[in-house]
Amino acid sequence: MGYGYGVCLVYDDDELLSIHIPHFVVSRFMSKDDAFSLHKKLSKKTGPLAQVQLNGKSQYFYSSYKEYDNNKLCAWGYEGRCDKWRLYGSFCEKYKCEFIPEPTTCLGFSIYPKVLKPHNINNKTIQCKLYAMDLRSDFPEDWKVIKEGISSFL
Repeated sequence: MGYGYGVCLVYDDDELLSIHIPHFVVSRFMSKDDAFSLHKKLSKKTGPLAQVQLNGKSQYFYSSYKEYDNNKLCAWGYEGRCDKWRLYGSFCEKYKCEFIPEPTTCLGFSIYPKVLKPHNINNKTIQCKLYAMDLRSDFPEDWKVIKEGISSFL
């Protein structure tokens, strides 16, 4: 199933390690061309960098959390706030995509919710960079940053 192509805020934080590239999804279910176009537009208009104020209280996200989501994976992670998020949403309105209403990052995935080990951390500010991403796989470890002309990097 996966989530198509999208635009994400990618971060590097040792406390927030995951099986996939750690990120906050801005938009998903996009075509590859639209993901590149939105990424370019957001980078130009808002800058390629952003900060997310992470709420350190962990959250569960159960399978089929959204009605369109037929992935069987449950997840846990954190929610946050970003001063640029509403602006990102206004640009996403011009594209066929799903804009995520608030920054969320998932750190653990499983078919069985009881094996997930969520834990709280201190609230913190996360430094992020905008990237286009390939989120088409059902397996989060296959998700990757993409760049025009290059299949993946980072």
